Amino acid sequence: MKRSTKIVGTLSLALAMTSTISPIYASMGQEPLIIEESSLISENRIISSVDSWEEKINYINFEGVIKEINPKEGYVSVSLTNDKEGEIVGVFNISDNTMIVDQSTKESLKSSELKVGQKLSGYYSKDTIMLLIYPPMISPELVIVKDEEEKDFIKHSNFDEELVSVDNSLKLNISAETVITNQFGEKCKEEELYNEDLIVFYTVTTRSIPAQTNPSKIIVLKKQPDEDVIDTENGENTEIAEMIKADSYKKEETVMVPLRIIAEHLEYEVKWNNENRSILLVKGNSSFTMSIGKEDYGYNKSLGKFEKAPEINNGKTYVPQSFIDALK
Repeated sequence: MKRSTKIVGTLSLALAMTSTISPIYASMGQEPLIIEESSLISENRIISSVDSWEEKINYINFEGVIKEINPKEGYVSVSLTNDKEGEIVGVFNISDNTMIVDQSTKESLKSSELKVGQKLSGYYSKDTIMLLIYPPMISPELVIVKDEEEKDFIKHSNFDEELVSVDNSLKLNISAETVITNQFGEKCKEEELYNEDLIVFYTVTTRSIPAQTNPSKIIVLKKQPDEDVIDTENGENTEIAEMIKADSYKKEETVMVPLRIIAEHLEYEVKWNNENRSILLVKGNSSFTMSIGKEDYGYNKSLGKFEKAPEINNGKTYVPQSFIDALK
């Protein structure tokens, strides 16, 4: 299955907030055991605060109820409401290749099967370039159609080598019946679950800390390597990929790429202000402003944030590779 390429659009503020209290369900029909995250302790595992484990989670969840569905060329634009006042709180741009899963059946759906009134839960990488606009426009890598009457549970977390979630609330016991895929629909092995964000479908759990369960289905939210950010099947992107291959370096886990040569290839005018060490990129009605050493950048009248601040190396300005998506 061909991996879906990102729909170029303006991505958002991360509005989805993680609760500081996690329910652990002992078994079907029983009341949940409530455990404060700040006091979770299990043998040698101690989690002192929510922040200590939230940063290990690589994907963000955004939810809403479908208000409008607008088919586009190659994707569907889905407007979401908060189910209370009817205000649009976000927009999902769902490509033809985006995995959509029905919570009740665990089967994949097509975007044409989405209906107004359904509750959607979308997952996208926290490393995605974000522009501060409202309502946010998000291109999720995985969409789940929620079923409020469904008795199965869904857990999103990063799981370690023992398949324990980072909040220490759930341990997975994999069986031969457990279906494991990634968000591209490709089958995965158990060892591919370690230290990855997982979407876990399960029912009964033990009354223990952490609770244990035999999940029916797991979807691995596999972070795409830097090389996959650019679709090399496209001629223009192939040239950019060659530029990056010829001149790039890693700063911690972030690939830094030369800005001017790529921006000019994409037909931007590049202006350097030596006085305040800032850069202006202009192409038609689009403009980007950024400064050396600063993580924030401007896009028209919006603000964005780099993974790493732009920096000068050997007389050239380098920016995170992920920023190139915003220029297209």
